[in-house]
Amino acid sequence: MKHLNLKSENIVILFAIVIKLVIQLIATVNSGYHGDELLHIEAGKHLALGYMDFPPFIGLISWIQNLFHSDSLYINHLFNYLNSGLILLICGLITLRLGGGVLSVLITESAILFSPGFGVSQYLFLPTAFEQLLWVLIIYYLIQFSTSQNTRYLVCVSLLAAIGFLNKYSIVFLFAGFVISVFIFKRELLTRRLTWLSLLLFTAIILLNIVWQFANGLPILHHMSELYETQLDKQSFVKELTTLIMFLNPITLIIWFSALFIVPFNAKFKSVKLPVFTLLFSCLFLMLLKGKWYYFFPIILAQISFGAVYFEHLIQTRKWIGYGYLFFLISFGIYLLPHGIPLLPLEKYIEIYDLKPNNDNKIPLTFENYYSSENWDRILKSVSNNYKVLSNEEHNRCYVWGRHYSMAGNINLLGHRYNLPEAFSLHSSYYFWVPHFDKDIVVIAISESNLKHNFWEQYFENVEEVEVIENHYASEESWYCYRIFICRQIKYNSEELKRLFKYEIF
Repeated sequence: MKHLNLKSENIVILFAIVIKLVIQLIATVNSGYHGDELLHIEAGKHLALGYMDFPPFIGLISWIQNLFHSDSLYINHLFNYLNSGLILLICGLITLRLGGGVLSVLITESAILFSPGFGVSQYLFLPTAFEQLLWVLIIYYLIQFSTSQNTRYLVCVSLLAAIGFLNKYSIVFLFAGFVISVFIFKRELLTRRLTWLSLLLFTAIILLNIVWQFANGLPILHHMSELYETQLDKQSFVKELTTLIMFLNPITLIIWFSALFIVPFNAKFKSVKLPVFTLLFSCLFLMLLKGKWYYFFPIILAQISFGAVYFEHLIQTRKWIGYGYLFFLISFGIYLLPHGIPLLPLEKYIEIYDLKPNNDNKIPLTFENYYSSENWDRILKSVSNNYKVLSNEEHNRCYVWGRHYSMAGNINLLGHRYNLPEAFSLHSSYYFWVPHFDKDIVVIAISESNLKHNFWEQYFENVEEVEVIENHYASEESWYCYRIFICRQIKYNSEELKRLFKYEIF
């Protein structure tokens, strides 16, 4: 009977991975590139030890995908497909390692599969997808260590934490939670030689990126400062929590809330106190620093298995409650999922959910990958048409300037379809990739709706607005349209321009 249960649980995990892959592939059919993806894909063409607003790991992954020399969304999501399956596998294994049965495995996998927040964050080619995998792997090995007391597992933790740091600096919250937990529950680790060797390994791996940060004036601190001033410091905790609950599927709240506030003090989980409190303290640190709702995804993802096992133990003589709960979780998740990941064609999505235009005659959609394919194509055609009207002599000295990094990324990834010139931007990490040019260039400029003629006149003597491309689905007024300009007689060369934008990068 025990062998039968194990086989059933493994089948559940395998079936969940297959469902996830199908969801990802359907979304790819209905999707275009998200603007942030275009930035990270471009990073693969500029391998470095660091970037302005993210660590180097995503650049390496992008470089590998770029070996295919393809602009296909399928190719540029290859690691997302793999990543999503591994997340389900590891979370399933954590559930089994905690003593969970079929029901808790079903709850764990369903809570991940039918969450629009996990759906979109694991689908887009962003560091967040890899962040989630690395967090659950670290928790898996902390559980292994806690139940075996084999300090060799700490080497795995340090290696994964270092990779996590090189992927997204938010891993410091997990590290802080771990350090506090060690001081409270496992102080004897501080006397073990392997603990310090593990810390040395972690430091050695991240050192080059730290050196890069100092050599480039610590751009991450500037980025975080801007982020706090413009977003984090002004946000409402209640609003962020409400959004988090909705995007994780409100039915899952009972699972991760119990994992956060009940499991750490439950005797059944005494043997895994270290990973449990590591997650709790990480969450508290993030709350104190006013993290945005999606910053909590890796913490909650790692907690789901604990909550699912606790829930199964709680109703062990009334399993029908668990299966009833699963029915509601999955049903409501199916309804919510298209709000996070494009499982439906755009027109069908608008029709089914009866989305209506706002006062500005826009149908605001939260995730741009639902409609971006059409927008990027219209921008490419506009730039192509205006490029064609330039003289042959101007063609040879023409660049495209995307005010936002996504605009430059669109041209550089997809512009070859129209034989377009190279694009640059002075926004975000694109600042480092500006090509060298003098004052004899012609520029086709692209900007958001709020940056009009007068913005470009700061940098050019001759500015002509040639087209306005409406964005019917923008959720912010600054993205209601895209403005296309032909700009001549630039006032600055590339180096002078970079000096002007030095403090305007973000």
